[in-house]
Amino acid sequence: MTGCATPQKGLLERTSSYVLYDLPTGTVMQAAAEVLGERGYTLLPSTDPRLLHTPWKVDGNFDMGSRWSRLYIESRPRPDGRVRVRAYELYASTYGRTQLLPAMPADQAYAPDEQSHTTPTVLIASEPSLPIHSSRPVMRRNLELEWAILERLNPQFAGRVKEQVDRYVAQGGH
Repeated sequence: MTGCATPQKGLLERTSSYVLYDLPTGTVMQAAAEVLGERGYTLLPSTDPRLLHTPWKVDGNFDMGSRWSRLYIESRPRPDGRVRVRAYELYASTYGRTQLLPAMPADQAYAPDEQSHTTPTVLIASEPSLPIHSSRPVMRRNLELEWAILERLNPQFAGRVKEQVDRYVAQGGH
């Protein structure tokens, strides 16, 4: 993870990962869909009512490099009727729009679509594709998104947790 996280943020996000909702799965997933919509994501169709997933969202530009990400949210029903929510982010980085290095004719270690570009027209017309010109995709839990869903579904509880976390951090318990 990169960036600067406060002790409060980390404690709040970890707390949301322990929450079980005593709500119908449809209510929980509707709240998750609303949180994704507020963040600018659209949803892809799903045959599973307990799974939300988004198309790729691209940040940056193709000339210098970009970050591709997509989100998955799943609800896991428990035998006692409660629901657990898990949010994941899949992301990868693509590198700038560059020509591939030429391969020797006898070298068969390249895929057929990785032929070197012969003219600038081919280079300009081809957008980078994630599998060929990217870092290996990484999937991680998105605790911040899980916290946002908790705040949407139970703002009173989230407010009480924030107060407790603030007191804990103020007393030097972090």
